[in-house]
Amino acid sequence: MLLATQLLIGSAIGLVITTTGVGGGVILLPVLIYLFGMNALAAVATANLLSMLMKISSSYIHFRLGNIPLKPALLILGIMFPATFLASYGVTWLGSQPQYYEQVELGINILMIVAIIFSMFLFLQRIFKKSTSSHPLSSLAPSSSIPLSSLFVPGMSAGFVLGATGVGGGLVVLPVLMRFAQMNIKEAIGSSIFITTILSGGSAIAYSAGGYTDVHTAIILCLGSLISIPLARYLLVYLSERFFQYLTLLFILISIIMMSWKLIN
Repeated sequence: MLLATQLLIGSAIGLVITTTGVGGGVILLPVLIYLFGMNALAAVATANLLSMLMKISSSYIHFRLGNIPLKPALLILGIMFPATFLASYGVTWLGSQPQYYEQVELGINILMIVAIIFSMFLFLQRIFKKSTSSHPLSSLAPSSSIPLSSLFVPGMSAGFVLGATGVGGGLVVLPVLMRFAQMNIKEAIGSSIFITTILSGGSAIAYSAGGYTDVHTAIILCLGSLISIPLARYLLVYLSERFFQYLTLLFILISIIMMSWKLIN
């Protein structure tokens, strides 16, 4: 594949990640599998490294725009990190055992689809709740006052899915932040990008120990993502919250179709 084509693909992926929080596993995995010919384990490993690299700049943009409430974001990060790290090492170890390799590949694909469908349910539930309430903001507790107990199980589950499949930001973490941490869409997007930047880094380290990561491809796509930063910043400032809700939902639906097609073929 030509270098210019790879940079263009990276630019498109970077734009999606920055504006919706979706992309780390959902867009990257099909791209790495179908366009770059990687197997599931290599795609998950490379997607985690690439997700971390791309989201560093995206996190900075959202931080400057005030879209990252640090206290709840750091709390959820602390809950998710152990599950993400352990899941990454577990999948890496199982994938290195020849007798388990095919089961691991199948398990990753099934878990991705289940996580995506469940996340869409949470996302639709939150949108419906806000649209049917006459005073949607008054019925929600501030994100900084959400108790730890209500975040523990969703956070651990999201961390496990991210570590095992590479699917995390917009599809798993974002709905958890909106549903259980009561963040609005822009706060949830910003916080999910910040959280998964660190989690993807930890997961990438675990996968790199197994030799599955394609560092060269990750770096080229990351450089391409930098091209889209000015456009992403403009869209985040001038477009409405409702627009980002529908855009995120669109990518969730696309991801369900793509991953289901991969599983049945």
